Amino acid sequence: MQGVAFARSSEGQLVARGTAERLDYRREGGRLEASRGSAIIHPTPGSSLATYGTIRVLAREAEGEVPNARGTARGGVRVDTARGDSALTDRVALENSVLKGDAPVAARGPGYRVNGTGFSVRTDGTAVRVGGGVRGQLQMEPAR
Repeated sequence: MQGVAFARSSEGQLVARGTAERLDYRREGGRLEASRGSAIIHPTPGSSLATYGTIRVLAREAEGEVPNARGTARGGVRVDTARGDSALTDRVALENSVLKGDAPVAARGPGYRVNGTGFSVRTDGTAVRVGGGVRGQLQMEPAR
């Protein structure tokens, strides 16, 4: 399909929506391939991710298996949050609720800026690791 827009709801609430320039979906097996895609994720209130606010993801190419919650995105993968976080890398893989990558990553947000090679992030927001000669800055809040 060309010029696709999609939405996902859970328990009557919109949890994600997005677009793709091209989308191929095979119902049998739930496999998809997309190009020039973007998605906006609305975290569940009270969840670990809710502190980030709305999350936007952009990628040149993506493929995955919807029923198994596995997939990869490549080509200028960018993540931006309403809180002000931003990350840019070339490749991301999702498996077992963990986003992983072995390409250089640059991330910044309120009080931090970091660059490294390789990363691992739990999708619930409870663990973030950046590896491979990490460089960055942390801005501590002034003492009160």
